[in-house]
Amino acid sequence: MINTAKYFALLENLRLSKALANTANNSGTADALEINLRILEKYAKLEIGQQLHELCQEYQLTADQESSIDPDSDPTICYIIRLQHVLHSITRNINFHSDAKEDLISVAHLKLCIQASQELSYYSLRCQLHEDFYKSPIFCEARGKLKANFSLMLLSIQFFINILPIRQLHIANSMELVQRDLLAAIVSLRVQQDSPLLDKALAYLWQHESKADFFRHILLLKATPLCAPLAQLLHRQLLGKLHLPQGFASLVDALHQTPNVSASRNAEIVASIVARKGFSQLAQEKMIFQLLDYCKFYLQNADKMCAGVLSLRRLYDLSDTNQKLIEEILSKNWETLCNPEDIINGLILMDHQELCNRILLWQHLFCSSTVACLPSNLFVPYLPLLLQLYDGLPMELPASSQLSAIILRCLDNREMENELPAILQKLFKWEVEKEPPWKCLNPRIIILPSMSTTQIQIKVAHKDHQADHDMGRILPGLLTSSSHHSLTCKVFLCLLGFIAKQMNDKSSASVDFISSEAELKDFLHSKYQLKLDLLIALNQMVAHQPLRAQLSQHTKELLHILKDLLVHRSREQETTDQILLLVLNLLQEILEGSENIQLSEACKVLKEQLHQLGTQSSNPLIQQSVKSLLTIIHGAWRPSEAVKIQPFQKARSLIEEKQSHMQVYGIQMMIDLLKKRDPATLAQGQLIIALALTTLKDKESYTFLNCVRLFVSLVHVMESDVLDKLSDEYLSETAHLDYRLVVGEAILKVAQELGPLCFRYKAVLLNCFMHGSRSPVHEFRMSAFANLAQLCRLLAFQVQNFFHELLQLVNSEITTGGYVPSKRAAVLVLAELLNGMENLLDYQEMLLPIYRLLKAIEADESCDPQMRQHAANGLKILNEKCTKLIQSALEEKSLQKQIKVLGIKDDDSPQRKNRHILELN
Repeated sequence: MINTAKYFALLENLRLSKALANTANNSGTADALEINLRILEKYAKLEIGQQLHELCQEYQLTADQESSIDPDSDPTICYIIRLQHVLHSITRNINFHSDAKEDLISVAHLKLCIQASQELSYYSLRCQLHEDFYKSPIFCEARGKLKANFSLMLLSIQFFINILPIRQLHIANSMELVQRDLLAAIVSLRVQQDSPLLDKALAYLWQHESKADFFRHILLLKATPLCAPLAQLLHRQLLGKLHLPQGFASLVDALHQTPNVSASRNAEIVASIVARKGFSQLAQEKMIFQLLDYCKFYLQNADKMCAGVLSLRRLYDLSDTNQKLIEEILSKNWETLCNPEDIINGLILMDHQELCNRILLWQHLFCSSTVACLPSNLFVPYLPLLLQLYDGLPMELPASSQLSAIILRCLDNREMENELPAILQKLFKWEVEKEPPWKCLNPRIIILPSMSTTQIQIKVAHKDHQADHDMGRILPGLLTSSSHHSLTCKVFLCLLGFIAKQMNDKSSASVDFISSEAELKDFLHSKYQLKLDLLIALNQMVAHQPLRAQLSQHTKELLHILKDLLVHRSREQETTDQILLLVLNLLQEILEGSENIQLSEACKVLKEQLHQLGTQSSNPLIQQSVKSLLTIIHGAWRPSEAVKIQPFQKARSLIEEKQSHMQVYGIQMMIDLLKKRDPATLAQGQLIIALALTTLKDKESYTFLNCVRLFVSLVHVMESDVLDKLSDEYLSETAHLDYRLVVGEAILKVAQELGPLCFRYKAVLLNCFMHGSRSPVHEFRMSAFANLAQLCRLLAFQVQNFFHELLQLVNSEITTGGYVPSKRAAVLVLAELLNGMENLLDYQEMLLPIYRLLKAIEADESCDPQMRQHAANGLKILNEKCTKLIQSALEEKSLQKQIKVLGIKDDDSPQRKNRHILELN
């Protein structure tokens, strides 16, 4: 056991200029080395040869390797050995891994150990690297400091591998540069000679230190132009460690530590490293499994998920084997729901969180971007399953919107001529078992709410339960609830064409004799169920308002389908008229809304079929519909009330949306309609007021401030109604405080819009705010006084009728009120009242009480500074108005009256000879 205090005292006397904390004062390094060496020789009694021998024995160097190290050849080598021996003596005699009191060292001594280790790594590792590493700016400063000695480098590597497990040395990443220099030294030495000790050193750095730092240091070293053997060795290390457990995640972490680099750029770098054709098929398969585990772990981190998904896509594109493997893994993701192992009544197959995680994983894999994600054709076979899950989940769950995005992505990426119609036909016919088979929920599975209303459980139901697959309801509901209107139009046209084919095809479902109820049920289902589902779907989608705008851009396809429908109807009389009525009504609605379609050639071609249909059909509803269509096509049509009110309905539907930007857009549309005096909009005045009052309750400031603008526009149309409704809402004691404050703002803006004309409603306006100024709620009372101040400025010429009550309110608030902001607003009322007075002579009786009250407030030093400021402003206004009044009075007195008769004793000056003709007359 040695005296470690002596060694710490020795380290305190050294000038450790290459330590990270001392690099700022890195002057005179050569002198520092010589000084340090003299101190070490003076106080370390052991000879340099004995120190070297002890170190070589401890760190497993052979006698030949020891003999190749000559301490006398270079002072730097001597300094390395002596400093290494000091650190070796300290670390061997202090148990850094113990928490016992006798083993603890002070922070100052720990700092000395860290700085000495950094100093030693500079001389023993960084100064002996392969010459190509000095091309890098991070190593170039150490070039030529010391000639490389392989045995000394091996001794230093072994030394640092033995002290790095001391975790106290890693405080604040103190050993980060040491690890970088150590890795560079190992690689430099391994290029020259191979040794089991170097393999163990590399294995230690990977297994026990930060794997992200390992990759970062490898990439940093690779960034330097290196000779072929060195570059190949680093490359093999990078790729070899990448396929080990946690290799991919560590590489991504290493790149994410680089500042000012986007996540997409990092993902491109990682994918280019991971997805290479040079890897064996086994390595690629291991990487695919590693990538999927990585994606599951980082579900909530979109930046890191980007790298995993892009790498998976690149591996998918490499070979057919990879594609089959990824498809197989994805199929197992839903195996529990499609083919559960145990069918026991009440068994919980999947809880809420597990289901949400799987849905989120699929959203990242298939919808993360247009390039990085897996191809959407992979989950076409899973559409029935995903649609059933969507139908079973509550709409407010994020998983519901995620499923919607996945399904919409798949359908939108399908080609409209063949792929999309084939998918829809298979869904509506529910031919999921037909080759190739599709995945759907097991018939015994049911989705039920959990203990919480926002969570669900997937259980096994009783044996008679049948999972719902009503595509006529589920798919249209998904489409109409989304904002993907172009896809809704594509699906609508496909279903319309599909139902046209159904009308033309003879039903193959027929029986000679029905002997049981089950046979009857099967017969009816096979003959009519598909048409019924299509009718339900088309009816639901027709009611979707944005579909009209999209259909106007696909008139050619629409009219072609309708023409085929009419031809098929004339050939086959057995088809139900319900389908045709739906189509005819839709055509009428589209033609009413678009004059371009009415004038198109395709529409004129329909006239012959429509005439034929009208004469052949005995259905009065079809005859009436045909008559209306022919009227429109002939041009004798006038817009109906429904068409006239269409702009108003569009603005109303936008205002009723939940998104703030949609509401504001609808409000602006409504304001424009009011400015244009649109008759349909003006007729809905009361409805607009009710709609605006509802929207005013929105907590989003962007929405309710624009709603105030709507009231300002409404006041020009229906003044009294707007002010009455707003005042009632303002004085409602049951309404929320924030809502009442916003209503007060609306009243004030409306009054300012009316300007002096608002005197007609002074009773409503003043009573509203004066009643509010008596409220026990401090914030509401302050708002009422502030609004009253602005109103007094507008209605100053009508102030005589309510002045005494107003002055009493203000005086009462100032003297007895306990809320300082309300007092400030009360004083502001008097200041604004003075500001609104045009001629002071009309308000002589009121000026003295106001002046006295304001003067008293201003003179009271104990009063609130803001109140005194308002009072001073009021007095200043009064002073300016009085000064102006006196000046005008003096100017009137100084005027002299003079009577002059023109033409008598006028001065005939030369300037008056050539007078203007008007003056002469």
